[in-house]
Amino acid sequence: MKNFILIGANSELATSFAEELKLNKFNIYSISRKVVPYLSENNQIQLEDYIENCKDILSFIKNIEDPYVVFFNGFLAENRPKYFPSYAEITQTIQSNFLVPMELTNMINSQMKVKKFIYISSMAAIKPRYKNYIYGLSKKNLEEFVKKSNNFNYLIVRYGQIKTRMSLGHNEPPFTLTKDKAAKKLIKIIQKKGLVYPTKSLLLTSIVMRILPIKLIDRLEN
Repeated sequence: MKNFILIGANSELATSFAEELKLNKFNIYSISRKVVPYLSENNQIQLEDYIENCKDILSFIKNIEDPYVVFFNGFLAENRPKYFPSYAEITQTIQSNFLVPMELTNMINSQMKVKKFIYISSMAAIKPRYKNYIYGLSKKNLEEFVKKSNNFNYLIVRYGQIKTRMSLGHNEPPFTLTKDKAAKKLIKIIQKKGLVYPTKSLLLTSIVMRILPIKLIDRLEN
């Protein structure tokens, strides 16, 4: 029986992914800021600050055997030129998308055996650009941290846009996925390792993005 620990378990993608886990009869444990309605009380913990309460997290998960730890926590508050983030939003972007998964990975990996760490990343990590530069840079830094760590198994899933509340008001690029389709893609590739694209279309798009100058990408998005 596989065990999954979902960090940021109340996110829309995490909720859809949990449904896929239930269909496969896997065990689900959650770490979130609010109560997760689809889990029993014993299978979840609520914390306002993941880093400050990291000892509580470890106490909660330390007896879970060979878990898959999946980081769903994230924050996006940039959509230039429509919206520029405030200083508080910039801070939260860096913390949610980079510092929290980095700190928790180091803490958990040093204290217990984990089957695999799984990170939900973004195409924005390929080339941080004008539209969501801080978000993209945070995801890129997380990916670089994971790749340079050679003492644990990992899977980085580089999605394009997923239709959730976080993407409201953003233009819908090609190959956008619904949260349910994104969750189905994730369950299918859960055994893979390294950096993975959930669709071939996103892989091809990533190649094009690497070739195109950043100024041209910015112009196309505007």
